Amino acid sequence: MISSKFTFLCSLLFLWGVSCSSDPSIEDQLEEGNEETENPVPEEEESLSHKEKAKAVYDMIQSLYKKGELYKENFPPQSGEPEYSYLWPYVGMLTAGNVLYELGYDRAILDKEFSGLEAYYDDRSVLPTYQAAPVTEGPTDHYYDDSAIVAMELIKAYELTGDAFYLNRAKTVTAFIMSGEDSRMGGGLYWFEGESTNCTDGPNCMKAANTSAYAAYVTSKMYQLTNESQYRTFAERVYEWNYNTLRDPSDNLYWNDINIATEQINTIKWTYNAALMIMAGVNLYEISDDQEYLNEAIATARSAYSKFTSVVDGQIFYQTNDSWFNVELLSAFVQLSEYDSKTDEYIDVFIKNMDHAWESARNSDGQFFEDWSGNSEGRYYWLLHQAALIEAYGVVALYEENQS
Repeated sequence: MISSKFTFLCSLLFLWGVSCSSDPSIEDQLEEGNEETENPVPEEEESLSHKEKAKAVYDMIQSLYKKGELYKENFPPQSGEPEYSYLWPYVGMLTAGNVLYELGYDRAILDKEFSGLEAYYDDRSVLPTYQAAPVTEGPTDHYYDDSAIVAMELIKAYELTGDAFYLNRAKTVTAFIMSGEDSRMGGGLYWFEGESTNCTDGPNCMKAANTSAYAAYVTSKMYQLTNESQYRTFAERVYEWNYNTLRDPSDNLYWNDINIATEQINTIKWTYNAALMIMAGVNLYEISDDQEYLNEAIATARSAYSKFTSVVDGQIFYQTNDSWFNVELLSAFVQLSEYDSKTDEYIDVFIKNMDHAWESARNSDGQFFEDWSGNSEGRYYWLLHQAALIEAYGVVALYEENQS
């Protein structure tokens, strides 16, 4: 059964293009604009640190979205939404638990979010993993990208707490992720299990940049933690497939997917595909000391900054849709900044965007607009768009701590 995640993302491809600029120097476009805001927030809110803002967004979500031990998909509710959020937005709350704990908040937050995660665990006999909706709601699809973002947070929780449960569960989920690769189209991963080795046609019979990049990142991290060669071999192979098959050589960014039946490439580009290839490339550089991985990550970062930013009302903004995708790119820039000082400039633009959003792109309930410039509310009601801000403020707070 194909969950509504498919319907949502397919419509996304038609309705939202990538907002970007082809000019390699965004700064050259920047004109002096009016920086005043129509609805400035109270002075006491303006004075919050990024760490405190991360916690404030978390508290807002608890107030508006909490449903039992889980969360609602949207607030206010939208037509046809499920009883509980799908796994994808729930993972945004796992990230919140990790980043808030790393910032020094009570571990009870982390424990609560990971406890709730188990509602999605399909403990089947072959390749158990997390499914798209809570198991109490019935069987749903098993997505390779969903499992990968869960694995990323399990790995992070293990690094933060040392609890072996998280590493063992990450190993289990990684086995499922690795099963998504086969030799069709030369390699790469399918999007979800239901349309994998047996598919012959249709839009979902394809190999995807996001699943392949996530898989390369997760397995390279697993190698760093376990030193098990199977993970390194897999990470290198899938990274190379993505690089050679779905990278646009004109700008070092990544097309979305390649259809198996037609061999046609879906040329739309998303911030998170660039982000995960940057992050996987940095991991592989750290593992191998091969400078090419780092060079490729830097080339993608340069182009991502150029292509995924534009000038809005006199200020540089990253694309004004898909907040969570954009925050993945922020996290990638922070990881890369250890090796590339130019990346600090890209992070600074993100920080200015986030500060602007705090002042000028929130509604009366404290929810952030999807468009951080404040010009359009967009899909502000979706849990994932709100959870993205916890990660954004938290990642920046940790980055600032490391800079001081």
